[in-house]
Amino acid sequence: MTFLRGEPGDKAGASFAPLMRMRRSSCAVAILSGWLFAAAACGGSSPATPSATSTTGSGRAPVRLKVMTFNIQHGIDGTNRYNLQRAIDTIARAQADIVGLQEVTRNHPYYACDDQPAKLAAGLRAATGQAWEVAYEQEWFTLDVSCQSSGRGDGRETEGLAFLTRRAMSPPSMQVLPDSRIGLQIAIRDAYSLPIVVTHLSSGAAKLSARTQQIDRLVAWARAFGQPLILMGDFNAGPQAPELTPVVSGFRDAWADAAAAGRTIGAGLTQRTTRIDYIFYIDGGSMALESAEFVDTAALIGVIASDHQPLAATFTIR
Repeated sequence: MTFLRGEPGDKAGASFAPLMRMRRSSCAVAILSGWLFAAAACGGSSPATPSATSTTGSGRAPVRLKVMTFNIQHGIDGTNRYNLQRAIDTIARAQADIVGLQEVTRNHPYYACDDQPAKLAAGLRAATGQAWEVAYEQEWFTLDVSCQSSGRGDGRETEGLAFLTRRAMSPPSMQVLPDSRIGLQIAIRDAYSLPIVVTHLSSGAAKLSARTQQIDRLVAWARAFGQPLILMGDFNAGPQAPELTPVVSGFRDAWADAAAAGRTIGAGLTQRTTRIDYIFYIDGGSMALESAEFVDTAALIGVIASDHQPLAATFTIR
């Protein structure tokens, strides 16, 4: 299989170009700065911003936000079968407000040629009765157009990152990282425009140098969004890994902080016997961590949803 990477605006390869499509013509779609940013559901309601009458000493109403990072392994569950509904059920029952996803595909023949970002959003609308917005950006594509040729897709096979949220979010921005990786950023408008970045770094011991370069570029780019700030995703490195030093020296680890405060749920492992998925944050004096949870998908939905356990953290922003 040939893996290619592209550049923004590369029409021939559809690389780093808008790859979302809406399934309901009544939904609003806005193309902003070359991105397709769309409301993935038109019915239901999103959580409202707290009333301005319920304020703190800062004069701003506190906003409670549950964020989650989840590597969905292309929709492969614990039985080694493709079933994207497992990821949908997990997200819905975990009751996260915003989820950063890794290993999300489109036009992939091994995964039913599904438009996974759109299918996830539609499934969450059906499961929760709420409106969900979705943003997707590919990390790489291949030359495989078999899904399009068979009438089940609209382009080349791709894999990338996605945000799903039932809150109001800004159009996304993207940073290219070495070794065909990216960082994807949005801001939660009704949480005082809190910036959130998701990523998926290279895996394996042979990729130590690549991860080091990725982290250096990612941290510099993310910090430019200001404070408070959340940086999350699959870093493919354990908590003591030396390449994580630029992150742990400038950000707080939500799981470690919640564990120290006795406010955690779960075993603290995201993949087998290790922890490689993180929610890092900078509070900026206006964000407080309430709790953190490693979501046991087998207990939550009756089946292991992926080879990763999702990590969630709840914050209050003022």
